[in-house]
Amino acid sequence: MKAVLAHRLKCLPCLLLVWLCWCSVAQAQSQLPIGGWQVHVPYQQGKAVAVAGDKVYLAAERGLFYYDREFNTTETISKVDGLSEQQISDIAFSEGAGTLIIAYGNTKVDLLKGNGIYAINDIFRKSITGEKKINRIYTYNKLAYLAASFGVVVLDLQKREVKDTYSSLGPNGESINATDVAILGDKIYLATSLGILSAPLSGANLQDFRSWSNQSGGLPDASAVTSLAAFRGQLYTGTSSGVYILSGAGWSEAVLASGAAVQSINATEAHLSIVSSAGVLVQDANGQVYTLSHALLTQPREAIATTGGEVWLADKAKGLIKMNLGASDAAAAFAPAGPYASESFGIYTYGGKVYVLGGGYNENFEPNNNTSGFYTYANGEWQNFNRALYPQPAFVAGQDLVSAVFNPITNKLYLASYGSGLIEWEGPEKAILYNDTNSPLLPRASMNQVRVTGVAADYEGNVWVVNPNQQPGAPGLHKLSPDGSWLSYNINNIPDASNLTSLVIDDYGQKWLSIARKGNSRSGLVVYDEQQNRTRTLSVGEGNGGLPSGTVYSMAKDLNGDIWVGTASGVGIYYNAAFVFESARYDARIPVIDGRPLLNGQIVRSIAVDGANRKWIGTDNGLWLFGPDGDEQIHHFTTQNSPLPSDKVYAVGVEHQTGEVFVATDAGVASFRSSATVTEGKPECAVVFPNPVRPDFAGEVGISGLPNNADVRITDVSGTLVYKGKATGGTFAWNVRDYNGNRVKAGVYLVLSASEDGDQTCISKIAVLE
Repeated sequence: MKAVLAHRLKCLPCLLLVWLCWCSVAQAQSQLPIGGWQVHVPYQQGKAVAVAGDKVYLAAERGLFYYDREFNTTETISKVDGLSEQQISDIAFSEGAGTLIIAYGNTKVDLLKGNGIYAINDIFRKSITGEKKINRIYTYNKLAYLAASFGVVVLDLQKREVKDTYSSLGPNGESINATDVAILGDKIYLATSLGILSAPLSGANLQDFRSWSNQSGGLPDASAVTSLAAFRGQLYTGTSSGVYILSGAGWSEAVLASGAAVQSINATEAHLSIVSSAGVLVQDANGQVYTLSHALLTQPREAIATTGGEVWLADKAKGLIKMNLGASDAAAAFAPAGPYASESFGIYTYGGKVYVLGGGYNENFEPNNNTSGFYTYANGEWQNFNRALYPQPAFVAGQDLVSAVFNPITNKLYLASYGSGLIEWEGPEKAILYNDTNSPLLPRASMNQVRVTGVAADYEGNVWVVNPNQQPGAPGLHKLSPDGSWLSYNINNIPDASNLTSLVIDDYGQKWLSIARKGNSRSGLVVYDEQQNRTRTLSVGEGNGGLPSGTVYSMAKDLNGDIWVGTASGVGIYYNAAFVFESARYDARIPVIDGRPLLNGQIVRSIAVDGANRKWIGTDNGLWLFGPDGDEQIHHFTTQNSPLPSDKVYAVGVEHQTGEVFVATDAGVASFRSSATVTEGKPECAVVFPNPVRPDFAGEVGISGLPNNADVRITDVSGTLVYKGKATGGTFAWNVRDYNGNRVKAGVYLVLSASEDGDQTCISKIAVLE
């Protein structure tokens, strides 16, 4: 191999001439730099909106983006950009302070001003008895009033600090839940669980409950107050049965949204906007009322009308919607692409595509009854598939999708549904649902649910299906052949054979099945060879399988053909799967790091293998990366040191063409660009990102499409060696530095690589700018 690279170095002048004639450089399929993160959010699930000059911000349930009215573009803002969290409870914009206030579900607060993000964590750190939640944000005179489950917190937006806290405002200092705030004249009003409370804005100790009086007279149900707004000298409140106006000392019902449950009320100088179960109403300063309706407007949550007559709405199904009071029949929706929902139970990757499955079931194997379907990601674009998006009868409905496999022999995708059966998928209009009416799949004992928990395809194109029906003596493993015929297998000597879950097929065609964690007489694994009708159980204890725990959560086959098993207390590895039936003793190896078994005491929910045979492992304590043998820890990502939406990781999948690692958590999906890929076929070469390398870039340049595990040398155009190393799979990561750790000078650099046998070679170029 060294001789091959030496020959390439001699040819550099000729090669450089070729480069000068080559006017374009291919880019990596992933636009993430190595080490970069991306958070994938269902931005169409709008819940709050804020207008800030030329920008209109939309808070989704787990994300934030803005629409730039001047350039007609959308831009996402996430933890990757510096936000403290992803799950947002409310947003509001203060014109006086020029600041967007973002309140999160865990009560952290961010202030976004210009390009700066400033975190306020006082509420988050404060120990409070009972529920701690921010319900609503109200801005007034460069202050932000946060209506919370325990009272009101006042923020000084200029000093970026907590100014006051009003809590225990009920009779005799009882706790109250504040849902909104409004200021009218010289009074401050709170919508609370006790009704409307009011107090003088100045000259009173607002921290003393005796300064507040209940002003709920005339309301049908004081505890049903949801929102407040001050508009044109009058105070409006939204309730579960309509809108009321404060008249003197009491409230009277308004004609607006009469009898309807009010979701939100917003007031600007020129308009009052009301969203209720009856629809969207906007009242102008002259009292004219506009009723807004449009096909795009399906699940409105909040509306704000501007002075120019534009109405911006947060819709739970369509994201940000723009309408106009002068042309209510026209509307436009804006939402960056993303998965259909945050719910994610499983991840499967194949052929450059990522499949995220809505799933699933809980620890007691009770179904989640999730109908979100599945979401696919390829070439930077999301596509979503479920019955809500494809209501036509031809679309097969399947709840709680938990596993998937693509069969290259039939060119079809197979989806496991925990409740509906097995879906054979070729597209929204071409799919078959296999259940107990047209296949040997069996419903769960005493239930009308056909549960499928695992699917895998063998080299002959047979699809193997795990069907935990819990019917005594019934087969729990089935095979669907490419010709559409079925076979069922009763696994001998295994009393729990009708209650299995996960499935992995090793390099010898043997089936590795996990025994369900509930409802069984034993635990661990079953290995089944249907060709010779052989079975073996593997569990805990020396001589019995050697697993760290018999409670199995996950399995994976690595690039060497070894079987990795994730349990309730760490990881076990089975080497040489060919000998599983031959050896009298066949125990798992448990990796050890720093004298402790790998992930001892932790639930290992998912294991994925990257192009360098490294192991990505999802636990309830974040995402881990270990070396090929599990004896070296490379990364440990949590919500504290990364943009992970949550530390509870359900599933991990590696997209081998780009090296992106997709992570499904209980709070949504994120991806991380790793330095390992798999090159299939002839190396593409020249797949470099970023390229050119700008002066402010401080990360690693990814050179992908190299021969797998190639030796790599980087030289300048004169042939002087600058750096060398070995690719991780089909990718080499370079930190734009030489052997001495100094950043290289501006110029063009050549990347020369070759496989060990020299059969595959590759030359790429990188431009480093000043």
